[in-house]
Amino acid sequence: MENLDNHKWYIVQVVTGYEQKVKEDLENRDFDKTTIQEIFLPLKMHTTKSGNIKSKSMFPGYLYVNVEMTDESWFIIRNTNYVTGIVGSSGQRTKPTPIRPDEIQRIKEKAKEEQLKIKNIKIGNKNQNIILDVPFEINDSVKIKEGEFAAQKGKVIDISIETQKATVEIEFFGRLTQIEVGISLIEKI
Repeated sequence: MENLDNHKWYIVQVVTGYEQKVKEDLENRDFDKTTIQEIFLPLKMHTTKSGNIKSKSMFPGYLYVNVEMTDESWFIIRNTNYVTGIVGSSGQRTKPTPIRPDEIQRIKEKAKEEQLKIKNIKIGNKNQNIILDVPFEINDSVKIKEGEFAAQKGKVIDISIETQKATVEIEFFGRLTQIEVGISLIEKI
């Protein structure tokens, strides 16, 4: 997304392992939604021995926020649980330094390459190259297109290239429930 007006990219330091939680908390905070344009958590994918794809942060302890750094947004980001700071802020109420647009573009391209790279995984008794060309990622919001859960919306928890299925967490009878759905039956929303 292009920067508008005074929106710039900043690197937010968080407690390692809580990057996704901080991203969700910032997305759900009650403040002017035009202040934060985008929160980007670059993920890298790896394949487990069973053929499942797991994601983890490319830069543990960091996420990127495109924000107009007002006093309010600066305060909200700094006071979000598990945020330890914003890179470029030296304390004494000095606002942080943004990163250059070409830096964030390079990071986004690297994250996209991670999503599309070929993985060499073992299926059955032989190794096969599998192209990781799934139209959604772990933690993406998706909608089920067909089947008994058609039109249900949920969040991707896991992706299995071996079975060509994804585990999706949906709300079912008022409870969060995980179901397996064929990759081709899911669309990103």
